[in-house]
Amino acid sequence: MSKSGKKGDSTLAALLREKPKRGRPRHAVSRQNVYVELTPANKNLFKQLVAFLPDDLKRADLPDLAVSVLTARLEALRRAVAGRNREIPEGITDLESLYLLWDLPLPDHSAERSWTSIRLSPQQSIELGRAHGTFNAIFGSNRSDTFELALGLLQQFLEGGNFQSESLSLLDMQHRITESYL
Repeated sequence: MSKSGKKGDSTLAALLREKPKRGRPRHAVSRQNVYVELTPANKNLFKQLVAFLPDDLKRADLPDLAVSVLTARLEALRRAVAGRNREIPEGITDLESLYLLWDLPLPDHSAERSWTSIRLSPQQSIELGRAHGTFNAIFGSNRSDTFELALGLLQQFLEGGNFQSESLSLLDMQHRITESYL
């Protein structure tokens, strides 16, 4: 104990506090693991989409961005049918109808899928759960189908814009997504 009555840090503790940590870099908000089944083509899509991201964003930010695009598109659908007592328009009868509505290629349901972990920020995890709940109640789809749709929407969004030359944070990119669809 020091003279002031507080326990002082040892020299080793002070040195280790300044030492950079190994492993995954820390985020302002800790992310949560969410398990989904993805096809090998979807896993390769992650690698391809990194080329479309601004320099400040990394591969680990892709799941958050995918859920942000899905959330914005679903909110646009809700606003379109705001005067009626519906979540989505009457013509949308299955998940493939949404793919066709948003000009996305239909997913390959015959491809072999494997479980993988994606890391989402807490808010994006909640948003994915809401979208999954909506799609499960209406179409009987699972969380993996919901995330696969989100990934397709992210691909469409990133390929349609030129973000590589800009310096955007994750929050800035999420604002861009919201501005684009709402």
